[in-house]
Amino acid sequence: MDISEFSRLNDKSNYNRHPWETSRKNVLHSFLKQSKIEFPIERIVDIGSGDAYVIHTLVQKNLAREYYAIDTAYTPEVIEQLKVNNNNSQVVYFKDLIEFQKTIISKKRTLFLCMDVLEHLEDEKIILDYLESKDENYFFFAVPAFQSVFSSHDVLLGHYRRYTLAQLNNLLEKNQFSIIDKGYYFTSLLLFRKLDKLLKNDKKESIDNWEAGKTKTNLINSILSFDFKLSLFLKKIGITIPGLSAYCLCKK
Repeated sequence: MDISEFSRLNDKSNYNRHPWETSRKNVLHSFLKQSKIEFPIERIVDIGSGDAYVIHTLVQKNLAREYYAIDTAYTPEVIEQLKVNNNNSQVVYFKDLIEFQKTIISKKRTLFLCMDVLEHLEDEKIILDYLESKDENYFFFAVPAFQSVFSSHDVLLGHYRRYTLAQLNNLLEKNQFSIIDKGYYFTSLLLFRKLDKLLKNDKKESIDNWEAGKTKTNLINSILSFDFKLSLFLKKIGITIPGLSAYCLCKK
């Protein structure tokens, strides 16, 4: 979850994960597993890392030798809480890419994660211009899809826009990224979001303070897991179906 959601938690040291968070993490793990990236890679850098949940799942899988979490919303208090929550893990925290690049000057093969970040920027070049690379690094981008389902939920999260896959692809290619893989995921959530728009049920819900029971949580996780596996299968036979999120795995 992002730091705005983290800041709304009733208990910042002990909280439940929303199924969207765990399912999104599983999607990333699947894409990395089927990629041709040789793990462990030297570094993983999570841009817009929020409460550092995703990067710590990669630490548990031993996918890199160094791990860095970057988020402009980090304060010394937030970083200290995240360190406590994660048993003072090896993850190093930075407030922005400039601070990271000034501190970590050695060049090593790196996987940069940039999930659900670009839509928060009025101009995406604020980040993309800093992702210059002559080291054949990998980049995984994910963004919310389809402006037609833009809602109060996007406003609550501070989104400027949503993207089609073609828009994300073109944006990255204009910034010299080479696309390795791309697609959508979570088709069922897109259908629900379209239904909400049709019924003018414009929700302002967030994922913090998830209080549903184990049965409901497991049910949603199972539906999203089936949803993702179905989209992967269809993609393998040449059929790309739309989803609530779009992604691109790139090199630069």
